[in-house]
Amino acid sequence: MDENWYAAEQEVRDRLTEARAAARIRTLTRGLHPTARRPHWAVIIRLARRVWARAMELAPAHSRGVANVRAATKRRCPGLC
Repeated sequence: MDENWYAAEQEVRDRLTEARAAARIRTLTRGLHPTARRPHWAVIIRLARRVWARAMELAPAHSRGVANVRAATKRRCPGLC
């Protein structure tokens, strides 16, 4: 059991060492090549499309919800509401 425990601990240490080395390399090379960035207008257009699509999805659901509430209130209090 002690040998297996030691092997597992050594494997964890090796993986941590490899991860740290990879992180160091990424940090060093990040400054060497610029990252590809989208122009601000492209990001704004993309966001606007998402908002518009979401609004189009919610509009029918909202209308159905309002209709359901109105129908429920009419059934509960037909003369008062």
